[in-house]
Amino acid sequence: MSDSSFLDRLAALDTNAVSDALDFLQVKGATYGLRPLWDCPKIVGRASTVKVSRKTDKASTAHPFTPVIDAITTKDRILVISSGLEGVSCWGDIIANASKVKGIRGTVIDGMCRDIDGSREVGYPVYGLNVTMISGRNRLVQVASGTPVQIRGVTVHEDDYVIADNCGTVFIPAGHIENVLLLAEQIDRRERLMIQDVRAGVPVSEVMHDAKFEAIREEIMSVAAAARTSSSKQSKKPSDEDQELVALLSGLDSPAVSDALDKLGIPGQAFGLMPLADYKKVTIGPAFTVRYVPASNPPGSVGDFIDDVTAGDVVVIDNGSRADCTVWGDIMTQYAGLRGIAGTVIDGVCRDVNLAIEDNYPIFSVGRWMRTGKDRVQVGGINEPVGIGKVHVNPRDIVVADANGVVIVPRDRVREVAEVARKIDNSEAGIREMTTSGATIAEARKALGYHTLQRKE
Repeated sequence: MSDSSFLDRLAALDTNAVSDALDFLQVKGATYGLRPLWDCPKIVGRASTVKVSRKTDKASTAHPFTPVIDAITTKDRILVISSGLEGVSCWGDIIANASKVKGIRGTVIDGMCRDIDGSREVGYPVYGLNVTMISGRNRLVQVASGTPVQIRGVTVHEDDYVIADNCGTVFIPAGHIENVLLLAEQIDRRERLMIQDVRAGVPVSEVMHDAKFEAIREEIMSVAAAARTSSSKQSKKPSDEDQELVALLSGLDSPAVSDALDKLGIPGQAFGLMPLADYKKVTIGPAFTVRYVPASNPPGSVGDFIDDVTAGDVVVIDNGSRADCTVWGDIMTQYAGLRGIAGTVIDGVCRDVNLAIEDNYPIFSVGRWMRTGKDRVQVGGINEPVGIGKVHVNPRDIVVADANGVVIVPRDRVREVAEVARKIDNSEAGIREMTTSGATIAEARKALGYHTLQRKE
C-alpha cells in the first residue's frame, strides 16, 4: 500500500484510537504533554527529526532547523524537534512562515515555542510543551538531523508516522504502520457503534458493561495476534516480472481490457462475478489460484494457503459457483489486508462483507451468504489451472477487476493486450473530446473508427 494511502487512513483516526492500537501491539509511541500550542488542526505526516542542544561557544551558526527546512522537497513532512531547554523557545514565527511556504504540515517540539500568534496567523500547526517569550538565539544550536531522537521517552526515527490532535501526540514506527492502522480502525468502529447505541437509548450501563468491553478486547486481541504473526512472517515480495506486467496495465480499467481481449480473440471476461461495492480503484495483480472441492472425511483445510500468497497477488478461488457455502470471511479479509494482498475473486460466495467494505478490501464474487464452508468444502489444489466465471485461469495470469467486473489476461499476452487497450482507450477519449468541442457523435465515431475498435481482426 502506498504512503499516501497510509496517511489518508491515519487522518481518518484520532490519537486515542492510535494509542490504544499501540497498546494492544505492545509498541511504544504515545506521549504525554505535547499539546497544540494554538487552536490548530490535527496533523498527520512523516517525521523529519532534528536534535538541538545548549550552545556552548560564540561561533556563528545557521539558525536551528533552517537547513532541514530548506532541504525538504515533499509535502508529507512534520518536523519533530528534541532536547529543547526549559523556558527557552525552539520555534518562532519566521521559521513557521518558512515552513508554511515549503508545505511542511506542522512541527512537534519536545520544548517550547514563542511568537505563537505568528504561527496562528499563517495557519501553521505547532505542538509542544508550552509557550515562552525567551529567544533560543545564541542559546540553542542544531546538533543532528535525520537521526533517531528521544521525544517524551519515545524514540522517533526519520520517516516514522506522526499524528497529533487536541488530545496529544503519537508516533508510529514505520514498520508497524499497517498493523497499527488495522487495529485502530477496528477500535474506532467499535467505539462509534457504542456511541450509536447510547444515542439510540440503550442504557449506558449495558453499553459500557465490563462483559461488553471484555468481548471487544478479545476480538481486538485476536486481530493483534494475527498482526504480530504477520509481522514475524513477512509476505513474499513480487517478482520483477510481476511488477512489470502489472505496470503495463496500470491506468486501464476492465472495460478497456475487455475490448482489447475481444479484438485479439482472447476469452477473458469472467461471467457473473461482481464487486461487493462500487470500487473507485482498479485492482490489478497476478492470480494466486485456489481450487475447492467437497469436503472429505475427515475434512481438510479451508484457508491456510493464504500464508503462501505474495504481496500484490489477487487470490482467485474456484468453488464451482457454489452458492450454498462460503470460502471467504472476515478472518481472511483481515489477514489478507495485513499481508498486502491486492484482492480476492471468488467463483462462489463470501460472507462477513461489512468488514471487507469498511476496510475497502476488494472482493469480487457471485454473491454473498452467511453459511460457513467448514466441513462442506476443502482446498483441492493451489497454483494450478482453475475455471472462474466460464474463464480458464492459469497461475500468475493477470487479473484486472473494478466496479464493472473481472477480466483475466493470459500472462503471455499481457503486452499486446495492454497496447491494444491503450489504443482503444485513447480513441474513446478522442471521441469524448470531439463531442465536447461540438462534433456530433456520429462524426466523432466515424473519424476515430469507433465501430471497429473492438472488432476482431
